[in-house]
Amino acid sequence: MRVVDDVADFVIVGTGAGGATAARVLAGAGRDVLMLEEGPQLRTAERPAEVLDAMAMAFRDFATSTTRGSTPLPMLQGRCVGGATAINSGIIWRLPEDVRDEWIAQHGLSHLVERRALDDAFDQIERELEVTETSTALFGGNSERMAEACRVLGLPGQPMTRNAARCKGSARCLQGCPGEARQSMDVSYIPRAQRDGARLLTLARVDRVLIEWGRAVGVEGVLLDPVTRRPVAQLRVMAREAVIVAASAIQTPVILRRSGLRGMVGERFQAHPGCAVVGRFDEPIEMSHGATQGYEVPLRDRRLKVETLALPPELLAPRLPGAGAAWQSRLAEMDHYAQWSFICRMEAHGRVRPALFGGGSDAAVHFTPTARDMERVKDGIGLVCRMMFAAGAREVFPGIGELPSVLKSVAEVDAIDRATLRPQHVNMITSHLFGTARAGSDPRASAVDENLAVHDVRGLHVMDASVFPTNLGVNPQHSIMALTWVAASRLANRSLHRQVAA
Repeated sequence: MRVVDDVADFVIVGTGAGGATAARVLAGAGRDVLMLEEGPQLRTAERPAEVLDAMAMAFRDFATSTTRGSTPLPMLQGRCVGGATAINSGIIWRLPEDVRDEWIAQHGLSHLVERRALDDAFDQIERELEVTETSTALFGGNSERMAEACRVLGLPGQPMTRNAARCKGSARCLQGCPGEARQSMDVSYIPRAQRDGARLLTLARVDRVLIEWGRAVGVEGVLLDPVTRRPVAQLRVMAREAVIVAASAIQTPVILRRSGLRGMVGERFQAHPGCAVVGRFDEPIEMSHGATQGYEVPLRDRRLKVETLALPPELLAPRLPGAGAAWQSRLAEMDHYAQWSFICRMEAHGRVRPALFGGGSDAAVHFTPTARDMERVKDGIGLVCRMMFAAGAREVFPGIGELPSVLKSVAEVDAIDRATLRPQHVNMITSHLFGTARAGSDPRASAVDENLAVHDVRGLHVMDASVFPTNLGVNPQHSIMALTWVAASRLANRSLHRQVAA
């Protein structure tokens, strides 16, 4: 194969929330930045409205990646310019205060999460990405019914805050916002960094970091064919100042371990697995109208967060119970269903390793929810079922194996409370991934320091959710961006000082 060589001050691996923010800060500071993205660049006009076609283009492995073990859990990851920000709903949450306190007390990260610097970063990002609360005009039937359930049950529901001030309620976040109202990285920070001089190379898979005499000097990998995704050229990019790995909590530890790093790299994987419940209402819900996700119920004391989640027909149909004529009759009522999900802040820890068979970014992820985690999952399913009935649902489909597939009254929810749920009984999906290169002041218990620099390897940084010592219990995108903003700004300043001194 031919060899493609390049060089830059800063080489950034990944273009999701962390990589794009690092590029925005460093390029904005006048540094020479090269962004490397394993996936394609998807122009908005080229992204199909059909969700399955969109998933084939933008999701890693067509959303078929799973954890290893007796009960595999699907993991949703973006593999395109913008990463997960290009396929999520743009939900914005600042780092919870209790998490910040824990990171300071237990992991020595007072410098990283210093209040003024972090708040300034949050403020700046929110201005630039048009962050605002979802208006009631964009609720649609799905969010309207959840708001009603919260009123009836006295739950602390609230409109979601999103980076989509110009949202028109097309319910197409998964496929890519047709009007580019959602300020995902592919339409915001990546183009901004490019205007400031940053370069972007797509279909560029990084396999390892080049380390010489204890210093990261570049990366190597391959360029991929846009159709087959097979290697067509070798890639070698040198970094004058630093390599920043921001490839996700799965691919980042794979790259680092293939580069020879060990210790805490790949350890203490954490996540927010979740489940969804569907309800049938007499009146039309029409999930195709309104924000894909517009309303939420944060329940930190229960380690849950309930969310609306509108699905297109091709993804909703498999969630409907029954077969044959019974299933077809339910299918005929497609506009009458609401779907609500929840994420669970699980306590379980797993690990990530390069796949034994395969290469490149292929990963083996081991993760098993604990018994207490499954009690919280049961609590979440029961709660959402009761919320559905409180909002007027005629039938609720809890999606639990070995229990009735259709509930017709709130009294029937008690059977869920009495059940002992195991992972194989429920359909869980994991979309928030953390902790496989966690930050900390103690090199024995962490992979990177308070500046997100890898211990014992100069010129190597990690800037994604891998560095989170714990999961959050809320959507992580905003926290990834703010922590990266703080660390990248300090890196840019140190780089400038070295340049002036030279």
